Amino acid sequence: MRTYHLACAAAAALIVTPAASQNGPPLRTLPETVVTATRVPTPIARIPAGVTVIDRETIERRGYRSLAEALAAVPGLRAVQSGGTGQQTSLFVRGTNSSHVLVLRDGMPLNDPSTPQGLFDFGNDLLSDVERIEVIRGPMSGLYGSGAIGGVVNLITRSGRGTGRAFTATGELAGGSQSTAAATGVIAGEAHGLDYALIGEGFTTQGFNVKPRRLATSIGERDGARIGAVTLNLGARLGERFRVFGFGRLRETRADLDQAGRDDPNYTLRNRTGMWRAGIAGALIPGLLDTTLAVGQSRDNRQFRDRPDQFAFSGSDDSRYIGTRTVWQWDNTLRLPDLGVADAASVTFGLQRIEDRADVQVRFDGPFGPFGQDVDRGTRNDAAYLGGQMRLFRRLDLTAALRHERPRAFADTTTWRVGGVLAIPEAALSVHAAYGTSFRAPTLFDLFGVGSFGFRGNPDLRPERGRGGEAGVAFDLAALGLPPGRLSATWFRTRITDLIADDPSFTTRINVGKANIEGVETALDVTVAPWLALRAGYTWTVAQDGDTGLQLLRRPRHQGSLGATIQADPRFSITPEVLLFGPTADVIYADSGAFLGRGRNPGGVVVNLTARWRATETVELFALGRNITNSRYEPANAFVVPGAAVLVGVRAGL
Repeated sequence: MRTYHLACAAAAALIVTPAASQNGPPLRTLPETVVTATRVPTPIARIPAGVTVIDRETIERRGYRSLAEALAAVPGLRAVQSGGTGQQTSLFVRGTNSSHVLVLRDGMPLNDPSTPQGLFDFGNDLLSDVERIEVIRGPMSGLYGSGAIGGVVNLITRSGRGTGRAFTATGELAGGSQSTAAATGVIAGEAHGLDYALIGEGFTTQGFNVKPRRLATSIGERDGARIGAVTLNLGARLGERFRVFGFGRLRETRADLDQAGRDDPNYTLRNRTGMWRAGIAGALIPGLLDTTLAVGQSRDNRQFRDRPDQFAFSGSDDSRYIGTRTVWQWDNTLRLPDLGVADAASVTFGLQRIEDRADVQVRFDGPFGPFGQDVDRGTRNDAAYLGGQMRLFRRLDLTAALRHERPRAFADTTTWRVGGVLAIPEAALSVHAAYGTSFRAPTLFDLFGVGSFGFRGNPDLRPERGRGGEAGVAFDLAALGLPPGRLSATWFRTRITDLIADDPSFTTRINVGKANIEGVETALDVTVAPWLALRAGYTWTVAQDGDTGLQLLRRPRHQGSLGATIQADPRFSITPEVLLFGPTADVIYADSGAFLGRGRNPGGVVVNLTARWRATETVELFALGRNITNSRYEPANAFVVPGAAVLVGVRAGL
C-alpha cells in the first residue's frame, strides 16, 4: 500500500516542526461567498438555493475527519454509511437518489463512471487537503449537467495562496481506541509569483464490527480500514493578468467489508484513486472578461476480493472496476457595468467535454459455477452553458442558467434554472424562490456494465429527468433585536421520471418509474453570547415512489441535528454535536440474518464531542469523542454505526 506509507512519511516529516497559530498556517481563507451556486463569487444571502459552507476552521473546530462525517449535519442531506471510515457511503440530497448528487473537485466533476448509477463514494475521503466544502441543494443541471438532480458538492483544495509567506508548515498526530492512528502534514507558501501546497495524510484503524450484535450471523470480526493520500497544488503568475495552475492527488483505501446480512471475514476492498487538473486562468479584458481553460482526469480503480469461509460463503470473487473520466473545461465570466437600478450584473458562458471510460473485469466462482466477463467501453458528452445574474434596486437578485448537452449515447438534452432573492431589510428578512430542470445520463455501467451474478447493462436506456422548485425565507436575528444569527426555512418539491433501476430479475437496468419528493428544511445559527454559539437543523422529507406511493428507501421523514461551540476560555473550546434520525423504509434482515424484504428500519441518535486546547501559540491539543453514548443505530439495516471511540492528538505548525 505505497500511497498510505508515502502519505504517513510525508506527514511525519512535517509534524516535527513547531507551530505558528491556533489553526496552523493561514492557508487560503475565502470571504463568505460561494462560487459553486452561480460560477461567480456571490454572497450566500443573495443566492436562491439551499447553501451550506464548511470551511477549514469549521472542520477543525468540530473535529471532522472524513467527508461523510462533515456532511452528516447539513440540512437536507442524508449520509448512509455501511460502517465506519472507508466503508461504502451514499448521500441522499433532499430525498433524491444517491446517484443524483454531483461531486466536484475545484469545479471538475468526479463521479466514477464505472460504478452502478455513477455513484460517488463519500466514505473514502479524508479532509486534510480540503480548504472548503460548498454544498448547493436543488436542481443544478442548468450549470453542471448530468447528475445534479438533487444538488452539488464542491471540494475546494487547500493552496498556498494568501499565506503571505514563502514557507509555512503544519502537522498533526493522533491516536485512539480500536488501534486508530492518524497523521497529517502540510507545507505551503507563496513567493515571487509562485504558490504551492503539499499535503500528506494517513489513517489506520482496526475498526468495529459493522454487523449489529442482534444478528445471529455476526461473528464479531472487526472491519478495519487504511487510507493514505498525497495532494500537490501549484500555481504561478504569468505577468499581471494570468495564472497557470496544476493539481494532483493520489489516494489509496483498503477496507474490510461485510455482506448485507452476515459477517464475511474474507471480503475486502482496495480502492486506488488518482486525479489531476491543469490550466490557465486570468483576465482577457481586465475588469470585464475573465477566462479559465483547464483539462483534468480522475481515475478510480476498485478491486473486490472474497474467498470461501467456514460460515456461509463457499465461492470466490475477484472483480475489478476501473472508471476514467477526462474533463475539458472553458469557463468565462463577463462583468457588466452598473446601470442605475441594476448592478452586480455578470454573464457566465463556457464549453465542456467529458470523456468517460469503464473497464470492468468480473471473476466470480459461486454455487452455480464460474462466471467471468470483461467490459471496456467509453462515451463522450459535449456541452455548452450560459448563465447570468444581476441585482435590481439593490434588493432583488435574479439568476438564470441554461445548458445544452450533446451526448453520444442518447438524444440532446437541455436543462435550465431560474431564481431570485428579495431582501426586505425593513422586516429583517429575505425571501427566495427558484425552479429548474435536471437529468442524470445513464452511466457506462448502466449501459454496458456487468456484475458478479450475471448482470448486463442496457444500451437502450433513457436519461432520468427531474424538475423541481423551492421557496424560502430567512430572518436576520440581530435586526430583530435578538442575538446575532440567522433563521431560515425552505420548502422544496422535486418530480423525477424515467428512473433507472434494476429489473425484477436483477439482470439489467430499465427505465421503470417516477418519484415525487416534497419537504421542508430549516436551519438556525445564533451567537447567544461571546462564548456560546448554537446551531440546529431539521428536515422533513416525504420521498415517495410515484407509482406505488411507498416511501423511498433510506430516506427518513424526520431528521435533525443540534450543535454548539462553547468557549468560555479563549484557549479552550468544546463542540458537541447531536445527530437525530427518524425511522426509514429499508431492506430488512431478521435477527437470524434471514432476508425479510421491505420493512421499517428504526431511527436513532448519535452524539459526538470535540475539545480543543491551545497549549501555546504554536501547539494545540485536541480530543474527539465519537458516538459517546455507544448508540447501536443502523443507518442501513444490518449495518451498525461504529461504537464509542476516542481520538486524542496534537496539532502544530511553523
